[in-house]
Amino acid sequence: MRTPVRTTATALLVAVFVDALGSGLYMSVSVVFFTRYLGLDAGQVGVGLSVAGAVSFALLVPTGVLADRVGPRRTLVAAHLARAVLLACYPFVPGFGSFLVVVALLAVADRAASPLVQGLFAVAVGEAERVRAMGRARSLQNLGLALGGLGAGAALVRDADAVYVAVVLANALSFVLAAVLVARLRTPEGERARGGGPLPLRRRLGVFRDRRFAALTALNSAVSLHVTVLTAGVPLWVLSHDALPRPVIAWTLVLNTAVVVLFQVRATRSTRTAEEGGRALGLSGLLLAVCCAGLALTGALPTPAAVAVLLVAVAFQAFAEMHQQAGSWAISYDLAPDDRRQVYLAFFSLGNAARNTYGPLVVTFLVVRQGAPGWLLLGALVLGAGAWAARIGRVPAAPVGAAAPALPLPDVSRRKP
Repeated sequence: MRTPVRTTATALLVAVFVDALGSGLYMSVSVVFFTRYLGLDAGQVGVGLSVAGAVSFALLVPTGVLADRVGPRRTLVAAHLARAVLLACYPFVPGFGSFLVVVALLAVADRAASPLVQGLFAVAVGEAERVRAMGRARSLQNLGLALGGLGAGAALVRDADAVYVAVVLANALSFVLAAVLVARLRTPEGERARGGGPLPLRRRLGVFRDRRFAALTALNSAVSLHVTVLTAGVPLWVLSHDALPRPVIAWTLVLNTAVVVLFQVRATRSTRTAEEGGRALGLSGLLLAVCCAGLALTGALPTPAAVAVLLVAVAFQAFAEMHQQAGSWAISYDLAPDDRRQVYLAFFSLGNAARNTYGPLVVTFLVVRQGAPGWLLLGALVLGAGAWAARIGRVPAAPVGAAAPALPLPDVSRRKP
């Protein structure tokens, strides 16, 4: 007979997969839907998405404060239902102003969902299994996004307004189903899942004064540049080198998805504490640095060798991604106080949101403007960030009410003349 813990975790994993399946279906056709069906131009779409990103960034921590008060389960149900309603409104948007409102509110709910799911896993499984459970969720999420993307490919072949509307509504339906699954969860620690008691706002926002947590959030953000390397750096690099065939861009995405689906859970082994999470970020930085060095070589190699090295480099990128994810879960879980878990998880997610803003600028500048040396500079950056995160991860946490411990800083002492 299955235990309540296992049943609850399974139901939550199914909800994650359903969410990802609908999102993968929608993501591949969203821009086409905006321009072809809603009649927006590319500039309006770009402005809308930029405004949505800024609004969701600003409201991420306040959403975490709310979730700590009313509980991650209720907040996640509300987020899923809000996503469903807003998506259902899309086909009826009359103009750019209305589009701006809908896309911004949708981004707030989308951005809040990830730390809420992580918070729910914290109460759905035991402390020893929560990072591993997040690994399973990550694997299923990648699988759902890939399958949804395949379905979207068929929709793009048809190229009809009715098909695009059907895809948007199908994604809305997936969020309704995910909301139902989350609403039916019965966690072993129901009181914590429903929410905590009232706390002074100053204490709830104490994460802004937690220097160790803030430093690890920033360093994790830098190491997570593996996302931008795959989605922006590699495509731009391939397009700028005639020796690299264009289809290899799709091969890298397939390779990354397959590796993460198969090995993400395995990458979470022995990664539970903040110290182990810091080491995982250090390993991730090293693997991504090797990836960057491999990519730098491809510009000077003949086509067959360049393609082979590029694919090996992307495999290193995938393993860097998996260890970075495992490290981020361990750090954010271990350092988040139980009564303020959601605001800490939301704060940690700010690093990912910031990366989505600065990442394309950094990677594009280094890859397009600097070429192979740019890849080496990027590798040095993530290697240093990972090593520093591993060092800070070893700093013992300060007791409740005590001053935060001093953080280890790079050696800037002057040499003797």
